[in-house]
Amino acid sequence: MKKSSALLSGVAALALGAGFAPAAQAIDNPGALIVGGHDATEPYEWMSSLQRSGSHSCGASLIDEQWVLTAAHCVADAAPADLDLRIGSPTWSSGGTEAGVSEVVVHPDYETNTPNGDIALLKLDQAVSETPVDIADASGARGTPSRIIGWGVTCPVRGCGEPPEQLQELETQVAPDSQCTLSSIDGPTEICTASQELLANACFGDSGGPQLEGTPGDWKLTGVTSRLGSPVPVCGTAPSVYTDATAYKDWISSTIG
Repeated sequence: MKKSSALLSGVAALALGAGFAPAAQAIDNPGALIVGGHDATEPYEWMSSLQRSGSHSCGASLIDEQWVLTAAHCVADAAPADLDLRIGSPTWSSGGTEAGVSEVVVHPDYETNTPNGDIALLKLDQAVSETPVDIADASGARGTPSRIIGWGVTCPVRGCGEPPEQLQELETQVAPDSQCTLSSIDGPTEICTASQELLANACFGDSGGPQLEGTPGDWKLTGVTSRLGSPVPVCGTAPSVYTDATAYKDWISSTIG
């Protein structure tokens, strides 16, 4: 796990509420979307589109033949029958493997409204043949290169367009927690993620999708898209906050058995 900053409270908690996209909003304007990125340059066999009523809602990552990892705020209001997934396709509307959901497991910390715990597991109604992504042992220190991927509009404000069919990617890096303090980041369990490009980062609609560290063809999952790093609802104007999946490896392992 990366080195942590001091926990924030009071004013920071208020900023968290302003910058957080709850599930209903994520569905209206699908998840948190990558702006300033480009079409995916390689296949991501484990990348998944979490869907409601046949439309892309959030990102997710296959981590076991019958389990995917996503953000809690994408599914906290959902019954299994509300959700479907398309796994292993670079387009969210066709190809890959389709699966339903038999169980939704939201991390208990999320249900207590703490600034962390924005992570959830979905059990598929069938095992799939795509190769899962491995979760890293720890997320990198500040300055570590990373990559984020997802489907979504390429404009930076809520409701400004439709998500593209083609999966998008963007090169990013782990930023100091101090750059995400307006969103009340919890250093031990969250990652502040920045881009060197202007107006480029995660945005409304890419929620639940992965942050990756490694090299092309050899990626490890470190983060899960959670929220904007600033209460200003314009994507790319500040780093984004990712749930540090490596901090929850014990919970993930015990849940999926």
